[in-house]
Amino acid sequence: MASVGTRPKGADQETRSAVIKLFDDTRRRLVETGTRNRLVHVNRANTRGNVLNIVNERSDDVHALLSGGKTMRFFALGKDKVEDSREVVLVDVMQQGSDEDRHTDSWLETRLGPDALQKKLLKIAREAQTAEEESGVNVLYLAMGFLTWYEDKASSLPREAPLVLLPVELVRNARTSTFDLRVRDEDVLTNLPLQQRLRDDFGSFPNLKPKKTGNHPTIFLKCN
Repeated sequence: MASVGTRPKGADQETRSAVIKLFDDTRRRLVETGTRNRLVHVNRANTRGNVLNIVNERSDDVHALLSGGKTMRFFALGKDKVEDSREVVLVDVMQQGSDEDRHTDSWLETRLGPDALQKKLLKIAREAQTAEEESGVNVLYLAMGFLTWYEDKASSLPREAPLVLLPVELVRNARTSTFDLRVRDEDVLTNLPLQQRLRDDFGSFPNLKPKKTGNHPTIFLKCN
């Protein structure tokens, strides 16, 4: 004959702990945390990669412009490579000086020359469009804020990883034959693979979840 009774208090806690451990173990297996994942380490010095470095800008100002419905364009500060040279000529950012107005205009400055910039944008736009058509998932983001980290105390090789990811799209401007940047109607993301990697290696990592919608990246990064 069966009897009915209450479960011991400790049993519920043990079940909850087991479920949390199972969830964490599953997430750890699914998330790629190796340095080949560009969310864990991106080589921003590689001019051949599908990464366009933005200079002389502030994340909060860029976020405010894009989230306010503004469209931004790219400005080439550098010069294109000389004839018979395979090297991309990058401008020295330190020689550009500091102008407060450049942080609040609609231009995103890059170190590339005009031709190199357009080729880079075309390549990124095409590959992002192809990826979305094949998988239905947007893969194009504007990274705001980078963390420089080392794999251990003895390492002298710096790793760089984005912290906040703003979903964006590149739109061909029919009038200028260039690309404009617009924000997508999607949630801002944090870098989950990086958080998991640093938790695995160092035991902890700040929670980057925003307290409320509309926070700028600086506030976003200060949340605990």
